[in-house]
Order: sequence, then C-alpha cells, then structure tokens
Amino acid sequence: MAKWLKDAIFYEIYPTSFYDSNGDGIGDLKGIQQKLDYVESLGVNAIWLNPFFKSPFKDGGYDVSDFKDVDPRFGTMKDFEDLLEDAHKRNIRIIIDLVAGHASEENKYFIESGKAERNEYSDLFIWNNNVWELPPYYRMIAGRYDRFGCYMVNFFFTQPAFNYGWNKIEYPEWQIPFGDKRTEPAKNFLKSVMRFWLQKGVDGFRVDMADSLVKGDDDKTKTMELWREFKRDVFEKDYPEAVLVSEWSNPKRSLACGFDADFVLDHWDNCFHRLVRSTESTRGKAVLNGGDFSFFKKDLLERIDDANQNNGYLAFISGNHDTPRIASFLDKKPLRIFYMMLYTLPGTPFLYYGDEIGMVHRDLPSKDGGYQRTGDRTPMQWSDEPQRGFSTSKELYLPVGDDEASVASQEQNPKSLLNYIRRLIAIRNNNEELRSRDFQLEICDDASKIIAYRRGTIRVVINLSSVDYKLQDVKEILAINGCEHCCLDLDQMALKPNSSVIYRLK
Repeated sequence: MAKWLKDAIFYEIYPTSFYDSNGDGIGDLKGIQQKLDYVESLGVNAIWLNPFFKSPFKDGGYDVSDFKDVDPRFGTMKDFEDLLEDAHKRNIRIIIDLVAGHASEENKYFIESGKAERNEYSDLFIWNNNVWELPPYYRMIAGRYDRFGCYMVNFFFTQPAFNYGWNKIEYPEWQIPFGDKRTEPAKNFLKSVMRFWLQKGVDGFRVDMADSLVKGDDDKTKTMELWREFKRDVFEKDYPEAVLVSEWSNPKRSLACGFDADFVLDHWDNCFHRLVRSTESTRGKAVLNGGDFSFFKKDLLERIDDANQNNGYLAFISGNHDTPRIASFLDKKPLRIFYMMLYTLPGTPFLYYGDEIGMVHRDLPSKDGGYQRTGDRTPMQWSDEPQRGFSTSKELYLPVGDDEASVASQEQNPKSLLNYIRRLIAIRNNNEELRSRDFQLEICDDASKIIAYRRGTIRVVINLSSVDYKLQDVKEILAINGCEHCCLDLDQMALKPNSSVIYRLK
C-alpha cells in the first residue's frame, strides 16, 4: 500500500463546475490550476478529479469516448499536465476517475464491435447473438447497430459493458466464461489505460462501479480475482505508490482484492446514510437529526473491522457528484457535528467541492445525464459578484446558486463553516493519533444519546441528548462546537445538548 494514503485528506473536484478560466461558462483544467492556492489553504493534500476525458457527456463524463485524451471543453492534455505538475509542487496528489466497466456508445472501439463483420474488437464488449431472444433480466439493447445481436449495458443504455467474461453461464451460445482468452482484450485495454495515466504522473484512481466488471458474479469472486490481477500486474510491479480507491461500499470484498480504500457511500444499508441523510421515506430519521443509533453503531464497527483486517482504509465522504448536498439535510449545529466526525473517524476523508461553504441542492432540469444529481453539481460559489465569481460569461453551462454561501464572505468570518472545517483539517494534520488505526468506541446508544470515541489520547464526544454531559479527564480542548458558553474550568466542563468536542485526555 502507498504510504502516503495514511495521511491523505481529499478534495473532490467536478471540472465542469469548479472555475471557468476562459469565459465560456464551463469550468476547465486551467481554472482548477488557478484555484490551487485555495485548495492548498484548506489543508488538504490530495484531489480526486472527476472525469475530464473525451465524452458525449450523457452521464457527466462517465461515458468515455476516448480514455486517453482530454475533452476540449476542459482544455488540452498540456493543461492537465500543467495542473498535475503544479499540484505536485505543492505536495498535493491527484487521483482521477477510472471508468472500468464500460465505455461510451461513441467510443470508436465499440463502434467497431457493432459492425456485422467480425474484427479484433468484436469481443471487447458484451453482445448476444440473437435480437429476438432477450434474457428478461439482463439490460441489453437491440437494433442500433448492424451486428445481429444486442449489446449489454453497464448503467445507462449509452454505456456498453466491457467483456471481462461471466462467472455463472446461463446462455453458453454467447456468454463467454471468465478466464477465456476472448476476455483478454478488455483486460489488456484497461491495463493500458491505467498505465497511460500513471506514466503521466497521476497518483492513482477512484474506480467507478468497481464491482461491476465480471457478469453473473453475484458473490463477486471473479471480479475480486480480476482486481487482484490488475493490482499485481500494474501497481505492484511498476507503480507501488499509486492508490486504488473503490466505489464499492463493501470493504470486506474491495479491500481484500487489492483496493487501498473503499468509499462509505450514501446507500440506505450503511452507517453513513443512517448518520446523515436517512429520512422517514428511507430508513427513519438520521442519527444527527434525532434518529436511533443501533444500526449506525453496528455497521460502523463492522466496516472499521473489515478495513483493519484487510489493511485498508474506509473513505468517508461529505458528499459527492452523485449525492445530495449534505447542507440540505442538516441544520447548522448537526452539520458541524458531522464535520467533526468526518475528520476524527479512522479512514480517509473526502470533501466535495462547495460542501465546505454549505452549498445546497437545487431542483434543476437534467443536464449531462445528471437527472436529480444535476442540482448537486452547480458552479462553485467563489464570491457574491455576478455569476458568483465562477465565470465572466453571462451564459453558464449550469446555473449558479442563489443561497448565501460563498468563499469570499466566509473567508472574512472566523466563525464560518469554511474556517471551522479548516481548523478541523489542521487538527487532523497535526495529530498522528487521528490518522492512525487506533479507535475505541466508548459510548453510542439510544439511552444516553451520546457518541464518544477515543483515538489514542484524543477523545471525541457528541451530545445529542437534551441534557448536559460532564466531560472526564480534560487536559486540553482542541475544538468545540455549539458550546461556546461552556464552563471554562476544565475539571467542571459539561457539554451542552447538540454540541461536540475534541479534547486531549490527561
């Protein structure tokens, strides 16, 4: 595993919406480079850069037409290389998205695979051999290409699935078994994509839909075997300091097959959703909005144990390009409690651009295949000037928000959310214990409505009850939230309701 990941704090950037350097209304790579001073000022030391590859943008760039080139809307390959070089000079690492399971329908290799005559690309994607016999539970599309058959999609119908083979075979006339030599083109292609960008100097990949590769693989054993091969042949051999972060949300599987970190996503069945975004229409109130603790506690401890058992990390997120903005779910006090947890729980924290100033979800028409997600991908609000300082253009690709949040206004306020998050990041950076695997959950129950855990000599307490909570053995307060009028006597300190604290033990 890359040693640097232990100390990493990530910032996710959606290129379309971060900063427009040339006044065309769309964010670009030069714009990101021009804002590296700001990124550095947050205290983060790594960036997750969402897709900037050539694409028809029918799924926000996750439908890739050319895996080894930059889309003109974002600039040139030289622009990317300059961004990477400048970030590295600042000791900021960059990982990029790896779309491993599918391509765009406009990818030239897929177009070749759809031709009636067999060619070297015919087996690169999954096709059946009969347009009249569609398996009822496979997502397959017919009638759009000359080839007599249907192609399988990985997500949207514009995203044909690469052919890594099948574990369970139900239709032997067209399903190619995992390990068959006809699946070599897909494996070799993905290896070539990884090597291309690693040679450019990227520091690793966040892998989109990492568990979607091998089909008919319910228990994911063959998909895990495939990722072990990729890790061995590409990373361990030539790029041991590069990292793999999985969009899997199953650390028991993902970390066991070579991923270095696994996202804890906003899925109904995990602790992150139950902590923050759960509502009566999903699984009941979120913990930070007065919900129960039991599921959160159980799932959190299981995930931490899985990460430790496999020598990997959990990747907790404030949100991402697929997730509703967190400030739309939590009021000011619970929002700050969440950030205290984000930067003190074990693992690798990810901050989505704009979350640090409290940007919120907007109800917008779909753009780039974003559907409801479009409202969480709006331009970064840099100032209170026209177009919120994002662009000089009056015609923006995505509209700016009309809420109060902006970087400029919060920079001037020492009590702002932005400066609060900066302080939390600094605390994490300055305390090795918060970057270690040491974690002891002391209290987390519905009876007390208290969450308390230790990281070495550092203790974190969250008081979600309606009464004060007496703190024990306080040596030094590192950060406190929602309790500005607490007793200043460390031996008598009591944490007020809806407050949280980080302190060092005696």
